[in-house]
Amino acid sequence: MAKKIRGKVFIVGNDVNTDEIIPARHCTTTDLDTLGPHALEDLHESKNPAKIPFKAGEYTIMIAGDNFGCGSSREVAPLALRKAGIEAVIAPSFARIFYRNSINMGLPNSKNLDILPSKVKTGDVIEVELNDDFYQGMASVHRQITEMGGLTAFNQSGTNVAQPSAPQRPMTLSEKILAKAAGIDYVKPGMTVYAEVDRVITHELTLPVAADQLYRAYGKNFRVRDPEKILFVADHTIQIPLIRDDWHSQQMVQKASVFVKEQQLPNAFLPPAPFVSHGICHVLFPEKGLIRPDTLVVGTDSHTCTHGAFGCYAFGIGNTDLTEIMASGRLLVDVPETMLVEINGKLPKGVYAKDVILYILSEVTMNGFTNCVVEFTGPALEHFTADDRSTIANMTVEGGANCGIFPVGMLRSDSDAIYKDRMSFDISNLVPYVAKPFKPDNGVPITEFKRSVRIDVSWVGSCTGGKIEDVAAAAKVFKGHFVKKGNKFIVSPSTLGVWEEAGRQGYFRWLLEGGAELIPPSCGACIAMGPGTLREGQVGVFSSNRNFKGRSGLGAVYLASPATVAASAINGKLTDPREFLN
Repeated sequence: MAKKIRGKVFIVGNDVNTDEIIPARHCTTTDLDTLGPHALEDLHESKNPAKIPFKAGEYTIMIAGDNFGCGSSREVAPLALRKAGIEAVIAPSFARIFYRNSINMGLPNSKNLDILPSKVKTGDVIEVELNDDFYQGMASVHRQITEMGGLTAFNQSGTNVAQPSAPQRPMTLSEKILAKAAGIDYVKPGMTVYAEVDRVITHELTLPVAADQLYRAYGKNFRVRDPEKILFVADHTIQIPLIRDDWHSQQMVQKASVFVKEQQLPNAFLPPAPFVSHGICHVLFPEKGLIRPDTLVVGTDSHTCTHGAFGCYAFGIGNTDLTEIMASGRLLVDVPETMLVEINGKLPKGVYAKDVILYILSEVTMNGFTNCVVEFTGPALEHFTADDRSTIANMTVEGGANCGIFPVGMLRSDSDAIYKDRMSFDISNLVPYVAKPFKPDNGVPITEFKRSVRIDVSWVGSCTGGKIEDVAAAAKVFKGHFVKKGNKFIVSPSTLGVWEEAGRQGYFRWLLEGGAELIPPSCGACIAMGPGTLREGQVGVFSSNRNFKGRSGLGAVYLASPATVAASAINGKLTDPREFLN
């Protein structure tokens, strides 16, 4: 007999992101029981139709709108809901990472709204049965994993997953990479395959939790199957003590350090000094030559899609997937559809890769690429540098994509490959774009702002906006100018390598002479974990990738190119950088 779940319903709207499900400020812990009371405490009012605050322990069933769980790959999002008493989630569509993380921990989810009573509302008591109707449309292997209690239990059961090759067919670039990783000739969308991972990226927010899971499941003496595959850096939380009295972050770094030493991981980068990172993972590892084209790269971070800039099929995973990769070297991967995005033209002066992706996101929306690979093509690609490609690939996840991939390795899509959709964008006449709070797809041309937008903090940094060409763009706009009185301008290079090169090129001199502050590498203010984090009422313009409510503190964030950020620091308001480049 199928299990039944009965309890109160809590309803939320579209595009509820993981920063709203569990704010990052509560995630610097391995004591996962502390998460429940903070679930949904940052839920934007527009996504709460009943206007009733969520209360842990009161609700059992969550009903959501489209794209539930978008944003970060943090597995603590579905875990926080479970710790808050939620036993099932029902939504018309889920962000891929949240969906898989829920399955991996055994949290039942359904895309079938027909199982719900009509006109159900927050506070109603309903009953759902975990039967064929509930799991309608779910891959059979995902249902098996859920019903067994999660991925580790499934793997330990020895359940066989059939992996025949698909019939001969033309394939896209990402499909070819997956087929190679799975050791079969052909794959097609809808298949689920066990694939050999070439690299798995992690950091101090996730490795300690995965390490605990590994030892609980496989024993304290278990050794990682292939240590070379694991790429670790402490980059997310290490500057928290610089902005608030919270030392849990240092405990996370220490726990990760113990695991790195126990397992003798050769590709681990521990802090070289207090509150200093070697660099943000998505910039550091390509810089170190550890990312290889035409391979499968995954990481416990949703912006792992950045590595698509280097010809990898790359996407985010959760802690449990990391645990099982450390145990076996393999990952159960759903083969996605691919969307082809052609970019034509050449960027005008004062317009950058960040403007390109903000423009594209404004056209496709946060749900436009959901659960697909975005493969880039077109004449514009010959003008893009590796930094440009990284910026664009990084933010494809803000449109719901698994990965944004560029053809830079040896593999290419077949000429008759099948795509879910084809899009074309001309950037010849593009102008600087700015994404308004609180969504990355809220991009508009800066020329459309009719009223002045006051800025308190201008921040150049993050995996998206702190690379050497980003720092250079900001410095060239800022040279010879000064920070507006009352404004704070912070520059945080993505890696120590970028820091050193920016010094050699003279960029730091130009920035310091005008009153900018230099902060060592870290994810920092992007996730409210370092200098630049906004206080209540403050407005920031950041070169980062997300501006969700609460993401970067208690204020409101506009997303823009590093050049626009620098220009805005000069005037203390949103400013078109082109006026400083003539």
